[in-house]
Amino acid sequence: MKNFYYLHNGRSALNFILKNVHLKNDQEILYPDFSCDVLFQYDFQNNYKYNFYQIKRDFKISLNLIKKKITKKTKIILVINFFGIKQNLKRLYKLCKKKDILLVVDDCHTFYNLKKSNNKDCDVKFFSPSKIFDEINIGGILQVNTNSLKITNKLRKSLFDYDFILNLKNKLKKVSIYKKLKFSRKRPKYEDQNFFESSINVNNFSLTKKNIKKINSINIFNENKKRKENFKFWVSICDKLKIKPLLKIKDIEHGCPLFFVAHCRNENLRKYIFDLGWKNKVNIISWPTLHSDQKKNKKVINYWKKLIYFPMNEKFYKKKKLLNEK
Repeated sequence: MKNFYYLHNGRSALNFILKNVHLKNDQEILYPDFSCDVLFQYDFQNNYKYNFYQIKRDFKISLNLIKKKITKKTKIILVINFFGIKQNLKRLYKLCKKKDILLVVDDCHTFYNLKKSNNKDCDVKFFSPSKIFDEINIGGILQVNTNSLKITNKLRKSLFDYDFILNLKNKLKKVSIYKKLKFSRKRPKYEDQNFFESSINVNNFSLTKKNIKKINSINIFNENKKRKENFKFWVSICDKLKIKPLLKIKDIEHGCPLFFVAHCRNENLRKYIFDLGWKNKVNIISWPTLHSDQKKNKKVINYWKKLIYFPMNEKFYKKKKLLNEK
């Protein structure tokens, strides 16, 4: 079975599923290193226990590293398909079934044809098309693949038209003066892991039929084609800047990825690329906004300080002289 629920955004979808799991006080969730702080934005009355498991440097999971963190208290393991990569979940899912652990997949870094979304590699997965596509203002999707999880919380319909406000904001962002004003400001301090703190944006209302229709009308083929061209373009930019792409195009060709990720040899080069992007009106950023516990992990922070993320939403590949030194 494969059931879909449409909510406000990806974190709302995760929050909704956690409400239906009913963890006990002594049970915990396992998250991967580099989990963004938005994944911990639960309803205030819930205070879930958690721990982190290590991932490989290419953001792939390791079954052995996950096994080291599993205890009798582990009831949920969350896997992130970082940057749209497809993790190999077959053995992990088999282990989770054996140990009665719910396997949840965060697929918010990519979007693809939901008819092709596998229902045999995890119990639950969730998506965030509103994060990936400029024309989608709100929308998170929860996919439930198991009958063992009973969905009892009902989603209410919002009485407020968020879409109208967000549509207006998006139209303003497309006005040329908006971009000029944005990049005339001082660049955000992307190199500082303490600079950003995500605002709480969990909303337990269901999407309207209008918004669901808008999500389902996305031309996945055209979007996928555009982002693959962007991928090739950013690879060429990496070659010029002497930085290393962390993914190969085969890792993301099934969907429409949010980021293109690369590794800089040092922090100074990373900062230089942030500045170069801002001067050329390209928002090259850092990611994620780490959980406070992750900021204490020197290994995670040291790696984070050398990672850089290129946007994928526009047709960057058509602008051959996109990043010029001035």
